[in-house]
Amino acid sequence: MDQGSAGQDRGPRGTEFRAAAARRVRPYAVVNGYGEQMATFATWNEAHVWAHEKLQDPDAVLPLEVEDRAQRITRRITRETCELIAWTIFTKIGGCEPTNETPGASSRVPDGQ
Repeated sequence: MDQGSAGQDRGPRGTEFRAAAARRVRPYAVVNGYGEQMATFATWNEAHVWAHEKLQDPDAVLPLEVEDRAQRITRRITRETCELIAWTIFTKIGGCEPTNETPGASSRVPDGQ
């Protein structure tokens, strides 16, 4: 892809790529009571309104949750309430060490061996 001196894309392909990437950014997810993602939205308001409309469906698995992972908040919606939940990190637990293995390779031993 052609880039200018400031790293900006030049030409129609760069413009098309940015436009396509912008359309795919849908950071707000609506999740049902089973934890299944039902839909994603570009704006918080669209997701929130859609979830309230979905409550009219008698087969909806409640509660519905509108998640904003970037802001770490969730709106939990039932037929009686719509409550805001702010996420908190209580503690950070160390993860795995970075390795030089090729992606997909695992040094993990299968369970039971």
